[in-house]
Amino acid sequence: MRRKRVDAAGHYRKLLQLGRDEFLASAAPAVLVRFRRGDADLDEPGSTTATVDDARPGSHNEDTMPFGKDMPLDVDLEIFPLAKKSGASFPDRITIGRTANNDVVIADPSVSRLHAYIKRSGQAWSVTDAGSKNGSWLRGIALEPRKELTLPPSAVLRFGEVDVTFYLARDLFAVLGGT
Repeated sequence: MRRKRVDAAGHYRKLLQLGRDEFLASAAPAVLVRFRRGDADLDEPGSTTATVDDARPGSHNEDTMPFGKDMPLDVDLEIFPLAKKSGASFPDRITIGRTANNDVVIADPSVSRLHAYIKRSGQAWSVTDAGSKNGSWLRGIALEPRKELTLPPSAVLRFGEVDVTFYLARDLFAVLGGT
């Protein structure tokens, strides 16, 4: 039996309508966002991640798309809240991988079962590759397995062949068009 995918992007868009204070009070403290072309099937493994090149012809920027009010209409968002699942393993870190026992599930064949993890210490965030088969990158630089690196706001991460952008809740509010 296949589990129904939760529409986190729809949930965050509804929170946006409540205003900044309510958004920040209700949203996860940080998220990973995957921007995809509108014609990509969100259930299709390996479907294409949109890039700045897709939105702005002639651009050579390698980052995934930071939108705000200029968000192209043909791009879908996949939002992965960085929060622990109830009863999940590794209480001190948010696990990322392809299988359902992870806190963040990225259903893509290039993502390992347990690919990486993110930790929060006070206001600081860090990312670590968990020894994945296809590697992880932070801002285009390969992560050394099991070596923790500081994760700055709006940083682009790559897990296998999947690009995501790390946003703090306040930054996500602006990306979604909040004022």
